[in-house]
Parts: sequence; C-alpha cells; structure tokens
Amino acid sequence: MWRIVFLIPVWASLCSLAARPVSAAGPGEPVEDSNSRYEQVELLDHSRYAGLIESEDSDWLTLIRIQSPRGQQMHLVIQPLDRRQILSVSRLDAGKRTVLEQKIEEFRNRATIEAIRMEAIQLKPREAEGNSYRHYRSKWFTLDSTADEQNTRRVVVRVEQIFAAYRQIVPPRSEPFPPPRLVVLGSMDQYQSLLTKLGLKAKIGNPACFLEDQNVVVVGSDLARLTVVNSQITTDNAQLRRDLRDLECRLAERLRVVADSLHKSGLSSGQVTRELTREREKFKKQLDKKCDELRKSDQQIDRLFKQSASQTLVRLYHEAFHAYLRNNVYSRQKYDVPPWLNEGLAVIFEGGLLEGSTLRVDAPNRVALKKLKAELTSPNPLELENLIAANKVQFLLADGVRPAAVDRYYIHAWGLAYYLTFEKHLLGSPALEKYLQFGNASPKQRFQQLIGKPLEQFEHEWRAYIRAL
Repeated sequence: MWRIVFLIPVWASLCSLAARPVSAAGPGEPVEDSNSRYEQVELLDHSRYAGLIESEDSDWLTLIRIQSPRGQQMHLVIQPLDRRQILSVSRLDAGKRTVLEQKIEEFRNRATIEAIRMEAIQLKPREAEGNSYRHYRSKWFTLDSTADEQNTRRVVVRVEQIFAAYRQIVPPRSEPFPPPRLVVLGSMDQYQSLLTKLGLKAKIGNPACFLEDQNVVVVGSDLARLTVVNSQITTDNAQLRRDLRDLECRLAERLRVVADSLHKSGLSSGQVTRELTREREKFKKQLDKKCDELRKSDQQIDRLFKQSASQTLVRLYHEAFHAYLRNNVYSRQKYDVPPWLNEGLAVIFEGGLLEGSTLRVDAPNRVALKKLKAELTSPNPLELENLIAANKVQFLLADGVRPAAVDRYYIHAWGLAYYLTFEKHLLGSPALEKYLQFGNASPKQRFQQLIGKPLEQFEHEWRAYIRAL
C-alpha cells in the first residue's frame, strides 16, 4: 500500500516525484500517479522517469525532474538519458505541457513571482491603539502592521500562503464575519506596549499570542531593524536600475554613431555588420553585468528577510492557526478543542517547509523532534495522560514559569498531533469529530474513545514511532 505524502499547494499545485526512478521508490519517498501530470520515459531495464522533456537530439533526451524527499528541500534535477537505453517516451499534450512548464518556471523564480504579488497588495493607512498601521484586508483575515511597506507586503504574501495551506489540510466549515485580525508590530517594545494597553503584559510572556475573546493575533518582531538595512540596499538598487536604463538608451545611439563612422571609412556592408555585432556584444556584457548585480542585490534582500523575519513568521503561522481553527473550523460554541491538539497542530504548521509554490507540513519539525526524542529518553518523560488533561496554563509562558516546562508540553503536543495526523490519519475523521464534541467524560476516557484502545497501549506505540522518526 502506497504511503501518501501530503504536499499542500499554496498559489498553485506542484506535485513531487520520487528521488529515484518512478518504478523504484524507496521507503518514505513520495510516489504519485504522474501519468497525467508529467512526461514519461521508460528505459530498457523498465525503470521509469517522469518530468518535463527539456530538449532532445539523436543521441540524448534531457528530462527535468522534480524531487522532494521527505523532510528535505524540493529541488530540480536535470536528467540526461541515453537514447540507446530508452524503450518508450510518453508526451503530454500542448496544454498540459504548458501548465507543467509554468509550474517549473514558477519554482525556479519564486522570489521574482513573490515580488509581483507584493506589488498587487493593497495597503491602506489606519490609526488604532495609538499606532499608525499599514492595513490589509483579505477574505480570511485582516492584517495591521507597523513594519515598513516592503516588509509588510512580504509578510502579507506569506500569511496568504499559510492560510491557503490551512484550508487545504483542515478544510473550513464556516466563514465568520468579521475575520480574525492579525497585528504585526515592528519591534518588541511596540508589542509589550500594546499588551500593556490591553492589560495583558503581566500575564503573557510569549512573544506572540492569540487573544480569543477579541479574535486578535498579536506578534512582536525585529522588522524595524531590518528596515534600516533594506533602505540602503534599496537605494543601491535604484542606482543600478538607473544605470541599466541608461545603458539601454545609449545602445541605439551608440550603434548609429559607429555605423556612420564605419560607412564613411569605406568598409563593406559585411564588415560594418561584423563591427556592429562586436559593439552590441560589448554593450550586452555591460548590461548582463548590471543585471547580475541587480539580481544579487534582490536576492540579498530576500535572504536578509528570511534570516531576520523567520522567527516572526513562525510565531505568526502558529498563532494565526489558532485563529483559523477557532473561526473557520471548530467554533468554541460548538466544539471543545483541547489545548494539546490546538497547540500540536499549530506547531505542525509553524514548521512547514515553503518550497516554491508548495508548503510541506508532512516533514517532522526538526527542532521539536530532536527535543521530544531527548525527552522520551529522560528519566521522567511527560505522561500522555497529563498532556491530554493539560489546560491552557501549561502552554502559557508567564512570570515564575520556567520556559523549559512550557516547552515540554509544546513538543509533546506536536508529537501526538503529528502521529494522529500523518500516521493514523484521524484529522477530519468522524472519530475526531466525536472527540471534539462537548461531553462529561474525563480527558482520558474521551481520548481512548478517539484511538479505540487503552491509553497505556497507545502510548507505548506512539513512543516507539517517535523514536523511529
């Protein structure tokens, strides 16, 4: 029986291929029926490869393959295949081939496509809580940010992506109005100040939180510091673009002057053409150099954002999931979602791998897995009975609470939610629906009804699974 690997499409679906030939996938490698999505090449040894035929001649056929080994970054592989070893080739029709070409190009140029999306985002000024915000409205959320415009746009792009991922793996049941509000603050000082205004600073030590009663997610960040660095790079980029435009404008005039001079010197038309070709090549090298400098500068901005904003995005993904689950899936009026499940699923999403147009949440959260394995080999690991009975306080970092004690509950919650989601496939099942309904049974009794076996037996199996990951 094939093991299904979940790939969550964000802006467009991009399925993965096995890391080996399609007919010889190994354990843990994604395998899909790609006959309708990819072009197929079968060799004489009956191994099959799927992808996009990039080029071919009498000796070689070159295939672009998409590889996405579980838990690793997706990447493209250029596969040259010897014509003498090919048994058969199955090609896509023109329409499907165009779709595949576009998806591969999208993966190759993620940063460029992201910039186009950023430009399409509409931000409006808004005053609230004594702050001047950049405001964005979506069908699924609203977002207020005190960060600069460029970083706010980058955050909006990623939040739209993560909400699309939420909807794919945990389908919405309702669309409440108004949608949850996300507040992204450019500094931790602004974050603490807002919590103080809301009367919460003494109660919350976490750098981000979901205020359920207000239906508001508040996240602190260091994006203000990133703005200073980006400002200088943006200034340099503007100069590079001016230089590029200047070179392009000078080319036509330069060629006209050179052509006139060459004709007056008595050279033949063929000689003039050769000289103009050389002149164009000189300009092309200068243009290519400027384009390369501009590309590297844009990549530097993208890299700096990833480095500086990664923790902010993790917090935002986590808390926004709580808002999504409460607003769109399991309303608190109808369902009793225990903290361990709420937090465990949120940790799954915060650790998702964004690859081109795809967010993968099937890969184990590396940080959480490492900590959980260490915890399970400790002299006194947390018992699942205590985890499933825990209330919100156990997951809240407050004055007098050791961070390690809170972290312990989070990593166990992730491990349990991950096992039930990707190994037991209980997410969205009738059993989970029943488990989340209000009732008078104890947490242990409710959970045993969900898993259909004694908790002690289940815990033994779960720990063995985690140790083997």
